[in-house]
Amino acid sequence: MADVTTNALRGLVKTLSDVVVPAIPADDPLALQELKMVVRYLGFARERVDHLYARARYELTFYSDLIAQLADALGNPQAEQAKGLTEYRNRAAALLAQPGAAIDDLRNLNLEITSRISTLLEEVSDMTILAKLERAVVLASAEITAFDRSWYAPLKLERFPDQVRPLSAFIPMPKAAS
Repeated sequence: MADVTTNALRGLVKTLSDVVVPAIPADDPLALQELKMVVRYLGFARERVDHLYARARYELTFYSDLIAQLADALGNPQAEQAKGLTEYRNRAAALLAQPGAAIDDLRNLNLEITSRISTLLEEVSDMTILAKLERAVVLASAEITAFDRSWYAPLKLERFPDQVRPLSAFIPMPKAAS
């Protein structure tokens, strides 16, 4: 049985495409363009809704791994900044190990971690350590950008779609029903 949300989104796309789009007057191209964008985004949402939880877990895992790299780059594990990052890492590990952890909890901790990373980069005054931290963030950015390109691929905004890895390269995808 299909999820009500998925069916509702499918119905909205069909209704807007089959009934509302043809009713837009030809002399209102902006309304037609805007409506088609809404239809496209609703179709995207229908395609991705079942993967929102996996996305939240992927992002928390990704940023948890990044803060571990940043803690290593800070050096002295006794440093207050490194200990703070380790605490975030431990909280992320505990939440990720919790079956059925609330998606809002995953997202909120991820937001805390990404905010802490930004603040950390502002706090570090040692240029050698700052360069290590920035390098780790830049290298990690390539992977999270690859994930985002994959996530948003159904919107067909990608200039080089053949270079985008499938979403299954990042998160577990359910097997299609036969």
